[in-house]
Amino acid sequence: MEIERKFLVREIPDNLNQYPHSELEQGYLARKGTTVRIRRDGDRYLLTIKKKPKDVMDAKEQDLVRIEIEEEIDEDLYRRLGAYTETPMLRKTRYRIPYGRYTIELDLYHGVLEGLATAEIEFPTVEEALGAVIPDWFGADVSSDRRYKNSNLASLTSLKTLE
Repeated sequence: MEIERKFLVREIPDNLNQYPHSELEQGYLARKGTTVRIRRDGDRYLLTIKKKPKDVMDAKEQDLVRIEIEEEIDEDLYRRLGAYTETPMLRKTRYRIPYGRYTIELDLYHGVLEGLATAEIEFPTVEEALGAVIPDWFGADVSSDRRYKNSNLASLTSLKTLE
């Protein structure tokens, strides 16, 4: 189970290179209902399946909670599956910034999404997610905004489409 909130970033923190980071490339094999994604994270290759759980009733919880299955795959399978993605590959640099007992995943997007920055925090419970104190450099909470789901961002041809 994955419980996370996603935010736009108002201000990029200084000294980003002091934090662990990697180049990510990801594509979507399915985006409606159940999301099926392939990702290259540095030299790791992953296949991920995400789906909303049926037993979550509260609307706010539905936007935060996903069933997630993630498996490491080899580069050959990643390349073969890459031929079947529904969208162009999404490219971004991910910084992993410690924040108390959590980790902020700050994504700086490349290509047609250059200039977009989002931050996600994963939580152990919905209660913690809803009650968390958020850093000052975060902007709007877009956890419920489908436009900012990576599966949607991958299909955009420019940032202007988000306006």
